[in-house]
Amino acid sequence: MVLSGDPAQREAFAAAMVHGAEPPWSFDPVGSEKAGQNALGQRGVLIFQRAADERVPAARLVLWPQDGGYYVPNVTPVAMGQFTISQYNAVLDDFANAVARPVARRFGFGVGLTAAIQSLDDWLPPEAAAALRRFSAAANKSSGASHPLDERRWFDFIIAVHRCRGQIGSDRLGRWLHEVEGWDEDSSHHLVAQFERGLALLSREEETR
Repeated sequence: MVLSGDPAQREAFAAAMVHGAEPPWSFDPVGSEKAGQNALGQRGVLIFQRAADERVPAARLVLWPQDGGYYVPNVTPVAMGQFTISQYNAVLDDFANAVARPVARRFGFGVGLTAAIQSLDDWLPPEAAAALRRFSAAANKSSGASHPLDERRWFDFIIAVHRCRGQIGSDRLGRWLHEVEGWDEDSSHHLVAQFERGLALLSREEETR
């Protein structure tokens, strides 16, 4: 998330967000001060916290100052662990709608979410992303890629990633399958293993031409 506007209005904009935050959001003055000290005196670091609810655990969101505004370097759970992709995006979206945008409109600031909320299109070229979506939408999630047609679509995805040198990574692929598309954990791990072997085989085939 990026908040951008008139540099001369940044402090007033920040103060308005601090005073305007309402439950489940609140400003963390102690954490903000410590973060500024740990960042070698970086002034203006803001930390907001969101109380837990049925959608997400308690969250901490950091706004880091930059020319003309702020950006969000990360969103983390207050407790140990990490958010799923959907939880991470839900926290960002909620902060944007509940805290940032109402104040931004008053100060003429923009609120950009594109760089912060990542999807397949941030990790893969269009051809490979479309191939993966086709596979996941059509496949029987209880049998993985065992059906001949599902296997063919899965191979098409692996070939597309190889050709375009996509950088989705095994961890991201597994999380996307499980957390976004609803594949069970075992099936996701099995598909990721197939993905890794498939890319290795295609790379080796290139080397031996």
